[in-house]
Amino acid sequence: MHRTDVFVLVAVVAGLVLAGGVVAADSGPETSTTTQLSCEFPQEVEDGGGETVTVEQEPEDVVVLAPNNAQHMWEIGAKDKVVGMPVNQFTSYLNGSEERTNVVDERGFPVTEEVVNLEPDLVIAADIISEDTVTQLRNAGLTVYQSPLLTGVEDMLSEVERVGQLVGECEGASETVEETRQRMSEIANAVADEEAPTVYYDLGFPFTVGEGTLENELITMAGGDNIASEAGESYFQISEEVVATNDPEWLVLRQGAPIPDVTAIQESTAVQEDQIIRVNPNYISQHGPRNVIPLRQMAEAFHPDAMAELDATPTPTPTATPTASPTATATEATTPEPTATETPMESATATMTPTESGDADGDGAGFAVVSAVMALLTVSLFARYRR
Repeated sequence: MHRTDVFVLVAVVAGLVLAGGVVAADSGPETSTTTQLSCEFPQEVEDGGGETVTVEQEPEDVVVLAPNNAQHMWEIGAKDKVVGMPVNQFTSYLNGSEERTNVVDERGFPVTEEVVNLEPDLVIAADIISEDTVTQLRNAGLTVYQSPLLTGVEDMLSEVERVGQLVGECEGASETVEETRQRMSEIANAVADEEAPTVYYDLGFPFTVGEGTLENELITMAGGDNIASEAGESYFQISEEVVATNDPEWLVLRQGAPIPDVTAIQESTAVQEDQIIRVNPNYISQHGPRNVIPLRQMAEAFHPDAMAELDATPTPTPTATPTASPTATATEATTPEPTATETPMESATATMTPTESGDADGDGAGFAVVSAVMALLTVSLFARYRR
């Protein structure tokens, strides 16, 4: 990714926070019984853009316009209906994705002509797909459902159920959501009473994650204390002084990313004691059922005894088994090995890799926030690398 795109990325997320588009996530998924979904057609729903979308009959051919939309289809057992999708490093972990028609350009923007030529019965667009693109597709006679803004795990689970209804895969969606919610709740409950170690999540120093981000929610659910969560921002730049003052006990990196050559990080407890976790960036940054994989990976690293006790405790057999939900059992903090119906391939080593660090300006106890004005001008670029 070019350096310019990285700064645009951080600006965009900061802008979403200021505009009220991203809110602080809860500390864990709600406990609930399996929702009885209806897959009777026609299906009529109000989408994230406020439009009433009617799907007259069960779709046979579906196009998805963002990586997390694709993950949802794979996990509920509806991958065979996907005829077009982003085919790139952000979806390469989905087996068979390379066999689909690529409907985005090299920057991740949808190519309208490619979508229209596939003549899909339904197009699923993430919230970050531009209004112009959605309008063009609808004017071409296509049925387009635009997802709402997903602000956390519970929003993600609700969206998986909704997608299941729209594509006629209610059973797979219900099973996947029930299994994912149960596993996440078990992990969160197992570590809830443990002392939380301090954690620094690195996106390529000085970029990191704070409140209102999926990554922060997963760190918290895993029983960690994100040192950047008090900044009041989501994706932003942190100063070396703040890192040094908080001395993180654990360092979370994207797979393949180097340990930042920054004194505060190199001299931190995390690096000195080799307490480093490397996570698949697509699993931790895309809102989808596979979020449970880095969640478990971090919980096992932060609280090995509590997780060992959880694993040794018999759990009730779920009322249903997900059609395509990963059943990860990470055994090492640095090497997650999920076992799933769909075995994910290695993803790109980074979804966002800044190539040049900016200097923190000292605002907000050492936190430097990127301009919100720039964010509002560039909002459409962000999530193509994150969702």
